[in-house]
Amino acid sequence: MKPAATLSDLVAGKILARSDPKWRLSKRKKDEADLIRLAEDCPEVRPLLPEALCRQITGSSEGDQ
Repeated sequence: MKPAATLSDLVAGKILARSDPKWRLSKRKKDEADLIRLAEDCPEVRPLLPEALCRQITGSSEGDQ
């Protein structure tokens, strides 16, 4: 059975939903949490994520050396 969407399609959709100002804040935060869970379970999606979200996941900040 073929999946309805690929993992990269799912990530792309969540990124779009997370950045849509028309969505309620609670919905955008849910999409962000979904992206974090996906990145924890499937590290291969991390390169697809926005840089700021990757920093949250890895626990680093711009000032870290």
